[in-house]
Parts: sequence; structure tokens; C-alpha cells
Amino acid sequence: MSTHFESLETTVPENLHRLPTEVDTDFQRLIEFIKDKDVDEIKKAIIRNLNHFNKTNPQLYRNSINYYNDYNNLWGKYYPEEGNYELVDNRADALVNHLEDFKWLYPLLKDYRSKKILVNILYYWLMSDPKRIEGIYDRTYRQYFDLDIVKCDENEVFVDIGGYIGDSIVDYTRAFGKDCYKRIYSYEIVSKNIEYIEKNVKIFELDNIIINKKGAGSKNGTMYISSDDISSINQLAESGKYAIPVVKIDDDIEEDVTFIKMDIEGGEEEALLGCIQKIKDNHPKLALSIYHNHKDMWKLPRIIYDADPTYNFYIRYYGSSILPTEYVIYAI
Repeated sequence: MSTHFESLETTVPENLHRLPTEVDTDFQRLIEFIKDKDVDEIKKAIIRNLNHFNKTNPQLYRNSINYYNDYNNLWGKYYPEEGNYELVDNRADALVNHLEDFKWLYPLLKDYRSKKILVNILYYWLMSDPKRIEGIYDRTYRQYFDLDIVKCDENEVFVDIGGYIGDSIVDYTRAFGKDCYKRIYSYEIVSKNIEYIEKNVKIFELDNIIINKKGAGSKNGTMYISSDDISSINQLAESGKYAIPVVKIDDDIEEDVTFIKMDIEGGEEEALLGCIQKIKDNHPKLALSIYHNHKDMWKLPRIIYDADPTYNFYIRYYGSSILPTEYVIYAI
């Protein structure tokens, strides 16, 4: 597949005080390609690459585009036949207008694997090349619980924001053991989901689980959802059929917390802002979904770093092998 920038000279960033790795050089090539171009130029490059994807693998292209259109409230629609290029607009905006943010994040990532995941996702936004995602696909550990990064003991107070059906609680106990926590708080906004959390807690004989039908946000108040049926993709909104109390975690949990996980369909930024005091006071481990839009990959680390610059950052990928989903930022 043509990358449209084969002839670029590459330079090694001065702040890399070691011999550059393949990923360092790959990242610098991307920076050099984007840095002097405007949004319209990058949009044209993205569209050319999408057209090339369509020609070389039309079935995979169609499946990928259908996926994005099905979840258009996350990444944007793409209906070129109707002149709707929202997905392209969002990708180009991220690559051009937030290039400095990605340059800031890259050297903060603490291992090669994290850097490769970041770089390959950015290249995918530009190139729509499935090989970039195939190169980071890995299922070594359970999502949110990479045992090379996260260590837990019997004193953990784990906060599961976006509890869904209790799957993360169960995965936590499978990864670390049923006795490897002091207390677990689950925040979930859908009644049917909560019924499953309660069932799983009973089936797996788990103690000290506090289940809250609440959303997490940057301020206390009320928001709404449109459906109360079992789902993993409900989003809080200003209006809807069912009222949901929304709380700041800083206010809702009185004790110190040691580990916070979030997967709330793009609401992570607001929820994180409601945890700032816990982050400053407790330095909890953080495992946050950053795939629901094109900004969370740099914005959530910025928020964390501004609150406590001593955190170490990692990215891990748990999603599809053909298009980027389910990637997580760890802050330790």
C-alpha cells in the first residue's frame, strides 16, 4: 500500500538520548509528513488511502466503514457518496491540530510496546492500513489488568466506572485473586446491567462489592439515558427517558482509592475531572479507555499529568485485529 510519503528524509528527535528504535524513526517520519500540512491536505491524503483500501480489499473496507457508521457518535460518519466525510474530518483534525500533543505524549510512554501502539494507531488514522492494527493485536492479559504493569494486593480499593455486567470485577478477581482487594465500588447507569452485576457477584461469591446506580462526572447532578435495557454503549445526555444521578468520585467515595478503571463510552474525560482530588491525594493506578474518540488518547494523559506529573504512562491494545478499538491508557 502506498503511504504517499516514501521520499521523506527522516531525522531522529534530539530528546531521544539513545539510538533510535524502528518505532522512533516511524514516529518521526509521521511527524515530518504532517507538520507542514494543513487539515485539508491531510484530509485529501486520508481519502486517497481510504479509496486505496476499498480497491485492494473491498469487503474488509466495507465492514470497517459499516462499523464506524454504526457507532458514528464516537468517530464520525463516512458516506462519501453523500458528501459526508465526518470520520475523515475528525481524523485530520486530530493529526494536524493535536500533533504537538502526540509529540508530548510519545516520550512519556514508558515502553516500546506503548510507543508502537500509539504510532500504529496514528498511522491507521492516516492510511487505513489493517496491517498497522494487526501489528499491535495482542491478548496476553485481560483488559485493564496487564500484569506486567499493574500490581495489586489485599489492600486495594478498586473503583470500576462503567461496571456493565460485572465482567471487569470478575476479571479483576481472576487476574489477582478473590482475596486481593479490600473493597470494590461499581458504578453503572443501566438497571438491567446492574441485575447482571448482582448475579455475577453472587455466582462468584464476592464480598465487599458496593454497586451504585450512578454515573461519574465532573460535577454532581442529574443526567439521562434513553434506554434502560442491557447494553454496553449507553451514554449520559442532557435529556432522555430515564434520570440518572451523576457524582464526582471525589465526593462520593470517602475512603482512599488505589485503582480506578473507566470505560464509559466517551464520558471518561468528565469522570476523570471528578477524580482529580483522589489522583492528587492517593495516586491511584488508572486504567482508562481512550478509544471512544480522537482526543482521549492525548487529553486524558494531559489531565492526569497536570494533576500529578509523577505518573508513568503505558498504552495497551485489546481490540480488533483489523481496526483500532479497545485501547487503554495505564497511569501508574
